[in-house]
Amino acid sequence: MFEAINKVYLMTDLDGTLLTKNKEISVSDLEAIERFRKNGGRFSFATGRTLQSAMQYITELKIDAPVIMYNGACIYDPVSEKILYIHALPINAYDFTLEIFKVFPQVGAEILTPDGTYIIKLNDYEEKHALYCNDPIFCTIDDVPKGDWMKVLFTMSPHDIDRLIEFAAERNFKDVSFTRSEDIFYEMMPAGVSKGSALNECRHILDLKDITFAAAGDYNNDLELVRNADFGAAPANAQHCVKESADYIMKASCDEGAIAELISVIESKVKNMEVL
Repeated sequence: MFEAINKVYLMTDLDGTLLTKNKEISVSDLEAIERFRKNGGRFSFATGRTLQSAMQYITELKIDAPVIMYNGACIYDPVSEKILYIHALPINAYDFTLEIFKVFPQVGAEILTPDGTYIIKLNDYEEKHALYCNDPIFCTIDDVPKGDWMKVLFTMSPHDIDRLIEFAAERNFKDVSFTRSEDIFYEMMPAGVSKGSALNECRHILDLKDITFAAAGDYNNDLELVRNADFGAAPANAQHCVKESADYIMKASCDEGAIAELISVIESKVKNMEVL
């Protein structure tokens, strides 16, 4: 599987995997990523974040390979600064969102588009989350431009999110799917779209048939990324369901250099490799 380091493409989740709880990248991870790339490996990430929110990490890591955004609804190339792939929500996501508002009046919500984040309903959880959004626009759902809605993020208490998950399953909304990205986040996505489906799009768009994809993630929305990779991994802090799907479980958590550990494992598997 790991014939040469220059045939390895490592794609990691950000929050809870590469990023520490303080939303930083550890020194050990930075050094390992630099070494991995120096030896010929390709490195990128797959995130639920908007392009605006992820840009600081694209810059810090000097990413020169396509990035998966919005949990798989978009692939962005930071070199050409162009969107390579986009799969937006269907137009009926508008009606589905209003229906959820009616059944769960306590819910907070935001709509993510290529142009930014539109916060359309506030609660305590959404107010806190808004602090991490880059220049969000506060408006009503009718003020959000129609078209390229990448996803709708709903925020509530973990108990209420559990109820929303049950409601969405019973309601069986057409042409959309849902994923839980944190205990207080539930996201409406285009049907069939995930980080894993976007990884496969990367293979096709970039014609990387002979490349080994390694991937790491920690939460439910990373499941398909880990499953669709040739070598899937999970940090020590990952959800149990992700660990069950992983080929390798790191001993380190996101706060302890999990990606540095994964890179060392990959390097050990590459035949006749001399680490620079």
